[in-house]
Amino acid sequence: MVQSIWVARLKISRAVAHKISTRHGLHANEIRDAVQCVAGLPFRWDDDPERGRRAVVQTVIRGWKMAIVLYPTNDALEDTYNLGSAYRIP
Repeated sequence: MVQSIWVARLKISRAVAHKISTRHGLHANEIRDAVQCVAGLPFRWDDDPERGRRAVVQTVIRGWKMAIVLYPTNDALEDTYNLGSAYRIP
């Protein structure tokens, strides 16, 4: 069975917004619309020795299959994540 994730709130820093815009041609709002409050998003956990535990979510933006990297936050609100990056999946 595929795991799904619920993202109630997605935080996107200015630095990450700039990175995804300049490197990947994506706008922060496109990513937010694709993952925030969207039911049934497939994902997997990834434990990176340098970056820590993160969720890798699959979604579609502009017809492209995408991998969205999310880091859990320490916010009081559960299901809040920080955007790490977004990549096209070939």
